[in-house]
Amino acid sequence: MKKGSIFRNRWVVLVILSAATGLIYQLPYLRYSYYDAMLNTFGYTNVELGNLMSVYGIGSVICYILGGVVADRFPSKYLLSLGQVLTGAAGFLFAMFPPYPVALGISFFWAFAGSLVFWPTLINYVRNLGTEKEQGRIYGLLEGLRGIISTAVGLGIVAAFNMAATEALGLRSVIILFAVINIALGVITFLIVPYEKKKPVNEQGEKVSAVKQFTAALKLPQVWLITISIFCTMVCFICLGYLTPYLTGVLGASAGFAAAIGTVRTWGLQIAGGTSGGVIADKIHSCSMTMIFGFLLTAVGFGVMAFLPASPTVLILATVLMFVFGLAIYVNRGVYFATLSECGVPGSLNGVVVGFASALGFLPDAFMYTIIGSWLDTYDAATGYRMVFVCAAVCAVVGLVACILMFRISRKVKERKTAEAVQS
Repeated sequence: MKKGSIFRNRWVVLVILSAATGLIYQLPYLRYSYYDAMLNTFGYTNVELGNLMSVYGIGSVICYILGGVVADRFPSKYLLSLGQVLTGAAGFLFAMFPPYPVALGISFFWAFAGSLVFWPTLINYVRNLGTEKEQGRIYGLLEGLRGIISTAVGLGIVAAFNMAATEALGLRSVIILFAVINIALGVITFLIVPYEKKKPVNEQGEKVSAVKQFTAALKLPQVWLITISIFCTMVCFICLGYLTPYLTGVLGASAGFAAAIGTVRTWGLQIAGGTSGGVIADKIHSCSMTMIFGFLLTAVGFGVMAFLPASPTVLILATVLMFVFGLAIYVNRGVYFATLSECGVPGSLNGVVVGFASALGFLPDAFMYTIIGSWLDTYDAATGYRMVFVCAAVCAVVGLVACILMFRISRKVKERKTAEAVQS
């Protein structure tokens, strides 16, 4: 990509794309913040509301893979803006509180708009906003700014919900506001992201088919290692979300204390971890090494949590541990896609690799909540949460091994590039 207007305005572009990333998924994940209101207003059962997320999750897995192919073939300007506009447009239909079958269709449509049209294109495009030495900072800022903007906007929309005369009017206002914001951001994205012509070619400039791109990508060991690192990060991230009920249900924390800690964990750590992780990665010149330290802290932290006694006396220790390895998890979330460049994934395969790694890497979203729920329903609270922590610790160790192997590959890539530079 040429250093034209993209590099001249790249920080503005990054801020807009961070806002888009933080807000495009608010509609499909609306139940996380407005669960009871949705139950009361839509008239769905708990199972039906859960099925909306299942349809979205299954659709996303399919769409991520296809989206990687699309991202390599169509201009980012069009895809990024289209994904946001389509998401917002479907929001207006959702605001009418449609019948259950229609809501299922909207959920799948949101998967199409967000996971096929928007996400692989976003990660593909952001890679080109910075040099190879800036990848950690660029992706880290994307994660951190995403947290800041989505938090600020989300709080404003909660205020609008609380001001409404009835719960139904409040929920409709929330949905319409998110819809309008997504469409507006889509228009802004279209105006500020430069046009770039896409040609699916290999490193030799030869035109290649999608099948050949997938074949070439799957032959690269670093692609599998990156996917494993994302998968393990997501498992640890999901398990981190169960720390709040653990503090209240096992360690006897008050609801107010747990709510405050949960808020800081969800928003504060995302902002701090995402931004600092990128800066650290660029300072030590290695995203994979940054993730090695992140997984090490996560493995040790969850490992210690698994053996803490179920007693209020360890509440403060558990809280401190949560902040330490919680920060490490958000650091890894901020830089795992930055490892593509570091590990030598060719730019011509970037979209395909992002789609493949997202499809498998984000798969825990589709089954981990069910598994953990069954543990907590089957065993007593202390035992159930201990199983959650052991699961996270084991996944952190697996991720640690994957990142060590990635680091070795990245060193070989650097040595090869150095040798090529000397020869030229």
